[in-house]
Amino acid sequence: MSTDPTEVPTPALVTGGAAGIGAAAAMKLAAAGHPVTVATLRAGEGGEEIVDQITAAGGVARLAFGDLADEEAVAAIHSTASEAFGAPGILVHAAGGFTRSAGLVDTPSDEWDRVIAVNLRSTYLCMHAALPAMIEGGWGRVVTVASEAGRVPLRIGSPAYAAAKAAVIGLTKHVAREVAGTGVTVNATAPSTTLSPRVRDIYQGREDEVAALHPMGRLSTPEEQAAVIAFLCTEGASYVNGSCVDVTGGSVTL
Repeated sequence: MSTDPTEVPTPALVTGGAAGIGAAAAMKLAAAGHPVTVATLRAGEGGEEIVDQITAAGGVARLAFGDLADEEAVAAIHSTASEAFGAPGILVHAAGGFTRSAGLVDTPSDEWDRVIAVNLRSTYLCMHAALPAMIEGGWGRVVTVASEAGRVPLRIGSPAYAAAKAAVIGLTKHVAREVAGTGVTVNATAPSTTLSPRVRDIYQGREDEVAALHPMGRLSTPEEQAAVIAFLCTEGASYVNGSCVDVTGGSVTL
């Protein structure tokens, strides 16, 4: 892999790419010339439409399916991406999930385990699969999508989700220190509530009420989140490593 990603388009793997922030990131990277593998859990969840949109706009993309909390599935997704475009030099891990708002006492252990697996274990597995080729090639960009829930306590939410996203940030910072100096950077973003299809489903028309809780008086868009992710994937971000970029409109200022 070239150490100058402007010479040859660097293949990108975007997880959670069927909707929301992941989909916007996939389209943003494709528009910048990167061939993109869009990874999602299963067919029929919107990934086909994202690939069609990328292709219609002149980009290059393909789909890969699998449970990102399963080691064999992640290996298969990485293999699919590598066979199509070469080993990914960019990994955007936007996949994740949260559960109902409930206190710790009301959170059953199986629900806790699944939220940790979907958010934290999946991050470990995807980085574990992608990093060796990046390190060997001397260039790479990893961006994990955490959450403001992992940065500050929220009035509503899930303790499992908060714990998982805080751990994603910690893992990201630790791995960034491990790979520092190899040409690979590892960073996280921490979005606040973003107007994704999932958020619209959850709030059922109450988005304005949630927006009123934010300093800017509105929720972010997937495209605003994707713009920050895309920057972290560029050569211009070569000295940004181990950072968690709060993309919250001012609700997190620590």
